[in-house]
Amino acid sequence: MKGKISRILTCIMITMLLIIGMVGCADKENGTPSKEDVLFKAGTYTSTVKGHNGDLKAEVELSDTSIVSVKILEHAETPGLGDIAIERIVSEISEGQTLAVDTVAGATITSNAVLAAVEDCIKQADGNVEALKVKESANGNNDKEIELTTDIVVVGAGGTGLTAAASAYENGADVIVLEKLAITGGSTALSGGGVSATDTKFQRELGITDTKESWMQLWKERQATSNPDSIYPDYNFVDKFMDEAVITTEWLADYVGHKYGSVEGYGVDYVKRIHFPAEVDGKKGGAAFIQSIENFLKKNNIEIMTETKATELITDEKGDVIGVKAEGKDGNIIIHAKKVILAAGGFAKSEELLERLSPELAGTAEISAASAGHTGDGIIMAEKVGAALYEDPWSIGLSFGAKVDGTSGLAWDWTKVLVNEKGERFINEETHYAIVTNIVSQQETPWVILDSSEENSKVIESLETALSTGEVVKADTYEELAKAMGVPEAVLAKTMSDYNAGAKAGTDNLGKSNNFLVPIETAPYYALKIYPKTMGTFGGVKTNESFQVLREDGSIINNLYAGGECANRVLYNQVYMSGSAVQFAATSGRISGAHAAQSIK
Repeated sequence: MKGKISRILTCIMITMLLIIGMVGCADKENGTPSKEDVLFKAGTYTSTVKGHNGDLKAEVELSDTSIVSVKILEHAETPGLGDIAIERIVSEISEGQTLAVDTVAGATITSNAVLAAVEDCIKQADGNVEALKVKESANGNNDKEIELTTDIVVVGAGGTGLTAAASAYENGADVIVLEKLAITGGSTALSGGGVSATDTKFQRELGITDTKESWMQLWKERQATSNPDSIYPDYNFVDKFMDEAVITTEWLADYVGHKYGSVEGYGVDYVKRIHFPAEVDGKKGGAAFIQSIENFLKKNNIEIMTETKATELITDEKGDVIGVKAEGKDGNIIIHAKKVILAAGGFAKSEELLERLSPELAGTAEISAASAGHTGDGIIMAEKVGAALYEDPWSIGLSFGAKVDGTSGLAWDWTKVLVNEKGERFINEETHYAIVTNIVSQQETPWVILDSSEENSKVIESLETALSTGEVVKADTYEELAKAMGVPEAVLAKTMSDYNAGAKAGTDNLGKSNNFLVPIETAPYYALKIYPKTMGTFGGVKTNESFQVLREDGSIINNLYAGGECANRVLYNQVYMSGSAVQFAATSGRISGAHAAQSIK
């Protein structure tokens, strides 16, 4: 009897297990998750993290088993790069149901901010973050090697590279352009996009009288304010550049289809010789300049390979350049080419190269306005195949900057006062921005001084949040402010007293004009540490007038060209000339592209 009951109970237990199993299977078939499948606590979560330019806020909707949606509700990331990174990262997280997503080239901080915000939301939902970070096998796809062949390969898709590609195409060459970032444009896209030139047809149409001699006189005056021992600029080269600048300015319009919106002066450059671009596809300034050339290239099916970093020049047994090695998203690439044009920009974003080449500017990469891609790649690749580097490299100055968000406008506010570690003013604040950079770089610890006037209320909000960083100090008197700054108290108090007296009288002992003489006397007072700010560099590799790269002995490295910030030292001492960088990018690109194409046999 007991055995019979035992057998009955066993059958009942087996039946119950089968029913549970069937229910579980039915749940899966019906899309209802079983307990083992639940990955998240379903709901909508938000997270705010630090982005590149400010806070980034994400909203993540999760079901029990999936990431339903990812939205970025707020951000202050850089237009044209940060927003591309956001779109890419959000899409790959949602579509791949994964956090194992590669950052976007040139927008690493933004990419990581998006990933961090989503990760935090998943943690809030008790999700397994580490499991979501595991990459699936790529089945060896990233190990494959692609080989391509073309007439000319251009390294860099900024103003120099895109113009070189257009010029090479005009002269009958097949062209491939490589760009390591996810977007084109380089530093040109971040600029105002203006190109300086004299006596152009556009100036004449507007009734503007201008001469090369006038521009040359200003050029010499500005360069004379910097290093008296420099062997640069080469004024014969500058003279030829000014002639070629006119050709380039008109060629961009006549051949490429670029349009100018105005011809203006800028800042303390009063002559109307800077040709600013008209709006293109909703873009303005340097972005419009780039877009108009890129539109021309796309129309003519010229390939631009983004997120493709050139890593090495290929040479033959004679030392002639015969191609480029690169790294793309899907693997390594070898491009066989008859000519190579280096247009990869300068080194303003490389602390390593600043330390090596311009140690006075070390520590400025973080606040530089240059493109994230300007890490000297082209210069280093050329040096490795024997290229001669220009002596005494320097920066394209952009006044000063600070390490506190929300303070960039102070560099262009000439009503403020700049003092150094001695508590003394060291410059007339109403000075050309490139000269300001140079003089700021000569100070041990420079500061900008401002008060609590109503017009400063917005920037003061930013200063208040940074009081604990050591980058900002605050006090109710100038003596107390000096003590907090670590400068002589009596000296700073006298400096500010003299300045305020002069402002009220309408005279300034350093020559600042009345328009910018505003007393600074509403307590509390603030002092913000400032640093030389750059938008690029002077330097690169030596070239001839056709922009063929040279060795130390002056011989040509066959088939290799360089332009833009890869080869611009010859134009300047240590002072940038407004509108000349984009002009040089376009002019060196036009000349090198044409020469390379025409010399192909």
